[in-house]
Order: sequence, then structure tokens, then C-alpha cells
Amino acid sequence: MISYIIQNISRIITELTRHLLIIAGSIPISVAIGVTAGILIAKNKRAQKIVIGIANILMTIPSLALFGFAIILLAPIQMGIGVPPAIFAMVVYSFLPITRNTVLALHAVPSGTIEAARGMGMTQGQILRKIQLPLAIPLLMAGIRNACVMGVSVITIAYLVGAGGMGYFIFAGLSRTRLDMVLAGAVIVAALGILTNYLLVLLERAVTPKGLKLEAQE
Repeated sequence: MISYIIQNISRIITELTRHLLIIAGSIPISVAIGVTAGILIAKNKRAQKIVIGIANILMTIPSLALFGFAIILLAPIQMGIGVPPAIFAMVVYSFLPITRNTVLALHAVPSGTIEAARGMGMTQGQILRKIQLPLAIPLLMAGIRNACVMGVSVITIAYLVGAGGMGYFIFAGLSRTRLDMVLAGAVIVAALGILTNYLLVLLERAVTPKGLKLEAQE
């Protein structure tokens, strides 16, 4: 496997770059949709059941079938092959963990804190921006981390729809019965998942309010 990586380093860098570009293109969309949905349904239990239920159903769809559905859905607008289906699949799979954790994070904010903010004359929007979201950051970031790490592996299937990525080494290795190719792809994807989680943990620490950090240390 090491010998194969050394001999094919240029192709690995190319496919790894494509893999990272898909992740970079899909994460902002996933976060924007998931967090927004979580905020909108946080106060409506019926809406929570419906939205989270739909998200749970979407998560049960096999990833390969989801890519096939994305191709059919995006084909009429000439985007059925390549990066768009990969981003579509990433957004769908990220919806549940991000939305669910957003709802849980907002519910975890002490009601006394919210009432105190109202007593100070804050509007609902100000309470959300200045109180709820800052205090919800740890749980929010946990959902984003889960979605991103899961997406790193899901995106390997993007190779089958012409988007490239590290899936090339896994699927091409299987078709050629090349264990070294399969291991190279699998090990690099696993390392990328671990690195992604680590970087997001650092980001979480950077954006978490100092007061929450002190509470965690205590």
C-alpha cells in the first residue's frame, strides 16, 4: 500500500483535492439549511416531529440509491453528473444531525437565562443571536462534526457519478482486484475523517464563549 501511494502520489493528490472541494462546497450549504431549519422548528413540537421524521427517513436511504436519485433529480437542469449530485447527497445526509442538534442545543439553554434577557428588554431576535446561539455552540458543533465526518466517507461514492474523489481508488481497486489501491483509498479517507473531526474540535474551542469553557473545566 505504501509503495502504491508513493508511485501514484500525483493522482492521489488530484483525487484528494477533488474530495476536499466537494466537502468545502457542501458544508456551508448543509450548515445553512440545517441550522436554519432547527431554529424554525425549535418552538413547534409538531413541526419538530415532522421535520426530524422526514430527516430520519432520508438517512435510511442507501447512499448509492441517493446518488441515483440525485442524478435523476438534477438531470433536467444538466447537473446530473459530477459534483452537484455529490453535494446534494452530502446535504441530505447532513440534514438530520445538524437540524437535530440545533433543536437540542436551543432547548438546552436555561429558561431562566431567556427570561432574564426578556426582562432586560431584548427582542426575540436579539435573544437568539446574543444568548441562545452562543450558548448552543457546543451542541451545534457536535452535530456539524458528525455530519462532516460522515460526509467524508459518503463522498467516496461520488466517483461513481463522475465527481472524482478518493472513491476512485476504492472502486477501481475492487474492479481490478488490487488490494493496495483499496487500502490506499480507505486509509486516506479514514485519516481525512479523523483530521476533519480534529480541526472542527479546534474550531469549536475557538468559537465557544469563554464562560462555557470555564464551566467545562470546572
